[in-house]
Amino acid sequence: MIITSNSVNHEYTIPNLITVGQVDSNYNVIEQVTIYINSSTTFDHTYEKTIYEEPGMVGITSIVTESKTVEEFTHFFVDLETSNILSFEEFDSLEEDTVLQWAFEANPEKVNAHQNANEEKVLEKKDRVLNPLKYYKDSPVTPWRRRADEALASQ
Repeated sequence: MIITSNSVNHEYTIPNLITVGQVDSNYNVIEQVTIYINSSTTFDHTYEKTIYEEPGMVGITSIVTESKTVEEFTHFFVDLETSNILSFEEFDSLEEDTVLQWAFEANPEKVNAHQNANEEKVLEKKDRVLNPLKYYKDSPVTPWRRRADEALASQ
């Protein structure tokens, strides 16, 4: 199942289920769902690229646009209520989308929290590509220390 939010695709899959052997007259009842979320976005990145054909030569600068994809993956578990089952589907007839819906309904806050966290990380990764100076950190010599050092050196 794929859900899109803020240009981020969230692909939900279920790699594993934990069942309990019998609940009332029902067999192989799902009690826990493992959910994978692979979140991604694809965007165009335009930047300048300078190519030097030989060392010491003047470079040729050109504008390059590339398609980039950034991703984030997480997994979590959702427990399903196994008491008071009103309608039951046999284990072998289950579909992934059906079980995902059960998990979403069982704990929407948990599902939303994981999706929102993934989305935030994907959008930050995209922003780091598009706005690298926003994330650039440095620890330069303070201007007053540099001026004092320069004054000492010129004496």
